[in-house]
Amino acid sequence: MNVNGNALRERLLAKRSEESVPGIRGICMINHGSSITISIKTPLGRLFQCETTFIGSNGTDYFILALPDVSPHDLDDYFCEGYWVSIKAISDRGEGAIVRFKTQMDNIIQKPERMITLRIPQMIGLTQLRSEARYEVKLQGHVSISNRLLLVEFKDLSSKGCCFVYGANGPSFDTDNKITIVVKHPVTGQNYRLTGVVRSAQKMSGLNNCGVLFDNDGQDITKQLLAQLIFDGSRLSFKA
Repeated sequence: MNVNGNALRERLLAKRSEESVPGIRGICMINHGSSITISIKTPLGRLFQCETTFIGSNGTDYFILALPDVSPHDLDDYFCEGYWVSIKAISDRGEGAIVRFKTQMDNIIQKPERMITLRIPQMIGLTQLRSEARYEVKLQGHVSISNRLLLVEFKDLSSKGCCFVYGANGPSFDTDNKITIVVKHPVTGQNYRLTGVVRSAQKMSGLNNCGVLFDNDGQDITKQLLAQLIFDGSRLSFKA
């Protein structure tokens, strides 16, 4: 995304309302295995920023991050018990949200596994990203790339966008690139061509995740597709 695109995105996000929710609720919105950004501030005011992986929480008072693969010097200088950390994560649940909060490092564990335990704060800030909820679905589709078809699995779907996943060794998609996902009805054989642009691409839990914003044609076709789906007890899927 270019500089102007980044500036526009920041202005749009600034207009979205931020709410504060109980810490445990906010932590539960972060998917296990997702990538998060941490910013550490030392008592002398030095800052260090990097990305790491969210492992999980005990559901009451602390959560766990993977200890990033940093130099021994940075590890000694910035990863210390009691240091304050600013956390930023993207939640793809429901309407989607940016999750932001500050907390303190509790324990630095290097053996047998590299982990950091941190305290769950009382309140966590959420900034909503989408104008409508996305629904969990049981759907597969194909994306045409380099004269072959890539099989993808939908994580969620709405009339305006979707998120799909595929294997970790698959190709990468650049943000703002056009994309078409073709979903075939298993009974009628009808193809639904969902067109739009890539808005996000990241790896989580060993899979590539791709977020798509549909264009006007894609939104029209998606409404037709959603009309063919029913709730199977856990997700939306094609009628039998």
